[in-house]
Amino acid sequence: MEDRTAAEKATVLIVDDERGPRESLRMILAPNHRVLQARSGAEALEILGTETVDLVTLDLNMPGMKGQDLMHTIRSEYPEVEIIIITGCGSLDSAADGVRSGICDYLQKPFDVVQVSASVARALSRHRARMRLSSFLRELGGVVGRDRDAHAILDDVHRSQKMKGRLGGLLEDCARAETDDELLDPPRTVEFLEVLAETIETKDRFMRGHARRVAFYSNLIADRLCLSAEEQTRVRLAGFLHDIGKVGVPTDLLLRNGALTKDEREIVEKHSEIGSRLLKPLDIPASVASAIQHHHEWWDGRGYPDGLSGEEIPLAARIIAIADAFDTMNCEPPYRAALDRSAIEAEFRRFAGVQFDPDLVKEFLAILETGVCDVDAELVANVITDTVIPEAIGLPAN
Repeated sequence: MEDRTAAEKATVLIVDDERGPRESLRMILAPNHRVLQARSGAEALEILGTETVDLVTLDLNMPGMKGQDLMHTIRSEYPEVEIIIITGCGSLDSAADGVRSGICDYLQKPFDVVQVSASVARALSRHRARMRLSSFLRELGGVVGRDRDAHAILDDVHRSQKMKGRLGGLLEDCARAETDDELLDPPRTVEFLEVLAETIETKDRFMRGHARRVAFYSNLIADRLCLSAEEQTRVRLAGFLHDIGKVGVPTDLLLRNGALTKDEREIVEKHSEIGSRLLKPLDIPASVASAIQHHHEWWDGRGYPDGLSGEEIPLAARIIAIADAFDTMNCEPPYRAALDRSAIEAEFRRFAGVQFDPDLVKEFLAILETGVCDVDAELVANVITDTVIPEAIGLPAN
């Protein structure tokens, strides 16, 4: 990382009751960051209440407020702050708790310079991505109207060339590096898209990791069909981003327990079109945007948004439809239990040739028989993080 002035440096708060680890971390980080120190959880919270902090590194085993309690408090009161746990008394339970709480990394003592530097760089990069996303969403509200429903947003964008230009410029700005107006390199673009997908998932905590799991299951199908490496990459990318249009859907509609009215259902159903249009200014391959737009089409033509049927529906969209349905049935939402495997298979057989491509259903049922999908859903979401879309960025558009 290049040296920056004090005003531009990211602020890192080191929380550890032992002086030795605090000083070691300070020496590692001070050349490129503004470093603050706290000897306890209570002191850390005092600092967070008065200082703008980008990243907190914290020990778990401290007197008074324990590290895990501090982590949960930070997550609740300062959700924009990234967290790295650096501890000498780690456990599988504490690591799992950290992952569920959205920490950026979990390091064991004794640590080394390279390990800490790399972890802090990743955390601060993610923090910048989150800040860009927050700015993007605020500006998006300014473009389309914060209290507008998805249908009105889409109509305005469709009718107004000025609106299209403003929205396109907004997305282009989000995809630019922080210096020299150069486009983001692939890892930073990946981070932005990951954070965008995660932000949508926070509207429904029961679907956390859904985007990554759909990408994973979509890739299993694409691989079984022996699609080319490039086609598989695009299927994974479309699977990962399939729900980004829900940024334009009111949260209460997504979480509604019960039937939606006709007008409310139309609002929700616009998310696939919104998602496709949001991607266009980012120079994502056209086939990816098309898959996102059509992943709710039905084989018999009764889906949306365009009522396509059979092989009129792009292959990637047909794949994602199956992966999306499987993850929805396989995870436990708030108002029903997850279906068992036999019930899931029965549902796919029932809707083969109706909602889903019957040939793809056969292939997916064969995949299920192998047991490759019999893994913890949260584990799938975490493992797929680094393998879903990095190689997709920069693919030429169709």
